[in-house]
Amino acid sequence: MVPAPFDGDTHFLPAGRVDEAELRVQVEACVESPVAQAILESLDGYVVILNDQRQILAANPTLLEALRAEGLVDPLGMRWGEAAHCVHAQEGPDGCGTSRACRYCGAALALLAAQEGQSPVSSECRMSIRKEGRWEAREFQLRATSLRLPLGRVLIPVFHDISDQHRREMLETAFLHDLGNTLSALSCWADLLKEGDVDLASAAARIVDLSGRLSDAVNHQRLLVQAERGEVPVDLQPVEADPFLASLQESLAPHPMVRSKGLHLRLRGLRGARITTDPVLLLRVLSNMAVNAVEAAGPGETVTLAFALDGTAPAFSVHNPGCMSEAVAAQVFQRSFSTKAQAGRGLGTYAMKLLGENLLGGRVGFTSTPEDGTTFTISLPAPGSGAPAGR
Repeated sequence: MVPAPFDGDTHFLPAGRVDEAELRVQVEACVESPVAQAILESLDGYVVILNDQRQILAANPTLLEALRAEGLVDPLGMRWGEAAHCVHAQEGPDGCGTSRACRYCGAALALLAAQEGQSPVSSECRMSIRKEGRWEAREFQLRATSLRLPLGRVLIPVFHDISDQHRREMLETAFLHDLGNTLSALSCWADLLKEGDVDLASAAARIVDLSGRLSDAVNHQRLLVQAERGEVPVDLQPVEADPFLASLQESLAPHPMVRSKGLHLRLRGLRGARITTDPVLLLRVLSNMAVNAVEAAGPGETVTLAFALDGTAPAFSVHNPGCMSEAVAAQVFQRSFSTKAQAGRGLGTYAMKLLGENLLGGRVGFTSTPEDGTTFTISLPAPGSGAPAGR
């Protein structure tokens, strides 16, 4: 359960920080405190000591070394999300903890509970971060404790980076989910063939289709693993936008949900427009957008696949009439987050961000309102802006 936002000029946790002079006094008190130093030296993981305003007063050598490796020399006075490069850290009126997205952050909720006396508090913090132009997903297991020292009350969260573990679990579970479904369907058609209860041509067509889906699932998981390692080459080619969208529309038409819901697929684009991109990677991004839109649309609704120019930057979008809740919108690109009940689902939006931004050099985002529905967009680099970011 997410607490109601605080009153005033913040969307969640209170705004306000101590001034520089008071910060120096608090930092020095941490340095001189045997208890604080024992905590920093004895606990594993990333350990920070925060004041009541959630500012960093001290950090253990493990965290300081990790931050220095990422180009941050001195985190003192910052908040956790600011030091960790969280994409939402600057969205609120007073930095980390004060944006709408912070209402669903495991670290913010744990710190709030610890401040209110529910100590110690265990939680999981899922983050989207951006550093040096590259977008990444991170997951941390944390335990937050409130402690009273001579300098006053402090908060002591201890973070353990479980990103590698989560990445393996999510990719393996997603692959096994797709593999199990496809093999089950193949087995059913094989049984029908064995019993002679189905037309041979129809069975052959379905088996070919299912085999193609299986191959696609394998290739997709391999692509995600390679993309996270930065091992995917980008093959830039001229692409005609309208035929490209038409091929996407054609590939969606047989989708079971398109048929069962009676959905309408509509194209909207600029006739004759040409762009330069990697068509294989772009198709992956747009396919994930389109499948999500199809799954979110209601019976008889329209999913629109569109191309436009955002200034001089080419932009593709996929729209459906539905609207996300605030909780979903705040977490939609996180690797471990899914609105789907089935295990292994939810990597689609993560893949959009990973491939669309880190490989194609674009910007992947969305808008979602009750009036206008939900539109996911990828804006690609404008002509003449250079190679995709990160390549």
